[in-house]
Amino acid sequence: MKTNRIYFFFAFFLLMTGISLAQPNATITVNGRYIIGNCGDTLVFKGVNYAPYNWGYSSNQLRIDQIAQSGSNVVRLPWYASGNPVLYADYVKLDSAISKCIQYDMIPVIELHDQTCQNTPGNLIELANFYTQPAILAMIQKYKHSLIVNVANEALYVNWTGNAAQATQDYLNVYNTIVGNLRNAGIDVPIMIDGPDCGTNLDVLASTGPSLMANDPMHNLIFSAHTYWYAFANNDSATSLAKINNAMNAGIPFIFGEIANLQDDATLCQYTLNYKPILSICETKKIGWIAWSWDNDGCAQRQVTTAGNFNSLTPYGNVVVNNPVYGIKNTARKSRFLTNNGCATTGVQPPAVFQEKIRVSESRDDVRLLSLAEEPLFFQIYSIMGQDEKRHTLNPGQELTLSRADFTPGVYIICVNTGKGSVFRKILI
Repeated sequence: MKTNRIYFFFAFFLLMTGISLAQPNATITVNGRYIIGNCGDTLVFKGVNYAPYNWGYSSNQLRIDQIAQSGSNVVRLPWYASGNPVLYADYVKLDSAISKCIQYDMIPVIELHDQTCQNTPGNLIELANFYTQPAILAMIQKYKHSLIVNVANEALYVNWTGNAAQATQDYLNVYNTIVGNLRNAGIDVPIMIDGPDCGTNLDVLASTGPSLMANDPMHNLIFSAHTYWYAFANNDSATSLAKINNAMNAGIPFIFGEIANLQDDATLCQYTLNYKPILSICETKKIGWIAWSWDNDGCAQRQVTTAGNFNSLTPYGNVVVNNPVYGIKNTARKSRFLTNNGCATTGVQPPAVFQEKIRVSESRDDVRLLSLAEEPLFFQIYSIMGQDEKRHTLNPGQELTLSRADFTPGVYIICVNTGKGSVFRKILI
């Protein structure tokens, strides 16, 4: 209906202008296929993979400040639970890498690399218990407002087993177990799950994602595929697009946790990847991605920089960072919570006419709307995605109580028709 489209247009406008919110969400959350920041902003990840401390061999090498110059809004941090090299057992170092990302307004994604391209379900479940150690739990709690836990890099096989149906069920069972264990330990940040078959199998994420999400007590999962698709998608952008559309139709929040220009096989950097069309598709469809890798890769041509400093971008890095259509520097938007140190902003405030007509009061359990008008007021409440959640007419002096328990947590727009036009206010439920 035309009226609804108009209302959503204004609601979207207000969302972009940054009207002050009541209080931030405690963690990053998800809504359908979207990743939602603490202040209700939609996050589209664009950043780089970076193994801090040169894969554990250089204790003073932490180049987060250099990455920040790229405009990245996210950094994926490979780590190891094995403690080999010894630096990986030093959790103060991990804390420092995470805190530096947040200091530069970038969302840290921590992941364990121990089970890369392995197919040992029991070992993967055991590996994930790394996150339930008291020291790591305390760290997750400390940075929960902006932290994502990527369970493990590229673990488990499905298509590579020869029995995809059974392997898909095994994959589902393993990650249901892991998610349950992490939630039972008190971890409520988003949990990121890599696709199987060395991360490449986006189709399995599409088929298992809805069930995994439903079984997560927090319903707060993000799925990640890695675009080493030389054989898997025939290195063809049309095939890639079909797989992306399939995942989008599944309604799951997914990103490309690794995207690159070259792929290893029998030798390093054996295949050239058709990555530019995929980045264009991601830009069109607002899908996040994280480039591999900032520095210290076995394949120098696959590095974003030659030496870890921003002023040493490689030809590939220059595309990733500076392309005018999809480059990080030109298109990435930072978390509003990080850039503003909270959700209150100096942006547009609710119009005076709104405050003259209706009073909004909030508590932990409910939001109350009191009509101050001399005439009936018709209002509608929209979700962040423009879905019409509730309609009601308030008579003069009437109060309506909205229980937070009746709404999915997130940002909502109140649109009030005053008889002389519509006014809006954004609230966080």
